[in-house]
Amino acid sequence: MKLFKKLAINVHSQVETLANQFENKEALSTSYIREYERIVAQAKVKLARVEAEVDRLAKETAHLEAQAAQWADRARRVHTTDQEKALACVRRMKKAQSDQALVIRELAETRDLKRRMAHDVAQTLRKLDDLKRRHRLLAGRQTCAEALNALQPTEARLPDEVDDLYTRWETDVTARELHNQTVAPETDSLAEDFDRHEEEDDLRLTLEALITPPNETKE
Repeated sequence: MKLFKKLAINVHSQVETLANQFENKEALSTSYIREYERIVAQAKVKLARVEAEVDRLAKETAHLEAQAAQWADRARRVHTTDQEKALACVRRMKKAQSDQALVIRELAETRDLKRRMAHDVAQTLRKLDDLKRRHRLLAGRQTCAEALNALQPTEARLPDEVDDLYTRWETDVTARELHNQTVAPETDSLAEDFDRHEEEDDLRLTLEALITPPNETKE
């Protein structure tokens, strides 16, 4: 009996150690996932800022293009009456075109940065999804393994006293169930016969009322 207890304690200790190892791995996996989620969140914030910058530069480019067109139109309108104003308008037009060229170059660079950042975010998201999938899969397998490990017979078998306990318990419960069973009451055949005929008479009257037309009176 002492040998059985000692062996059972050793087996239980090994199972707890294995479970703790699994739990540590699961906790470490969770920390990795949280870190990836933090990285993705930061990257999304930065990407949103770059996207906003792309929109701003695109609007500025359109604004400078409109300005250049406006100064060109003004130069054409006044060149016959005021040469000096016409030259000033041309000067403003060329300044707008020069500024637009710089903004267009910056816009192209920012769009390229946006494309690369979006690619990096997508890759990180795929990695995060893969980590979560593997975490769920391994956590499920761990649960099944622990359940099977608890159900699998070990070298330490249950003593005969345990089997005897459950046998005696089942016997006692069965005896109580049999004791509590009640005998079915005796039936009264005469009363049942009257009840059956009375029910049939009532059904016939109901049927006759259903099939008799409302205006027809019974003689």
